[in-house]
Amino acid sequence: MSRRKKPGAATQAASAAEPGEGRAPSGGPSGRAIRRRLSLDVAILIAVVAVTVGIAELAGAANLGVALGIGQVAFAIALVVLLLRE
Repeated sequence: MSRRKKPGAATQAASAAEPGEGRAPSGGPSGRAIRRRLSLDVAILIAVVAVTVGIAELAGAANLGVALGIGQVAFAIALVVLLLRE
């Protein structure tokens, strides 16, 4: 079995990793895909806190501090869920 590369192997590898596919040439996610996912995760966490605090206020929390405490617990739960997903 020969260890030489086939003549078209380099061009096939270059064409397999098309730019803009969300993957770096090494096979991992590109920097743009990582930033987009991180931005989405931060937006989800902010939305969870805002919605939870609003619901707690509407449900009759004693004061804003209690509502923010409930929002903090919801933030922690959402953060664990986001960290554990693939």
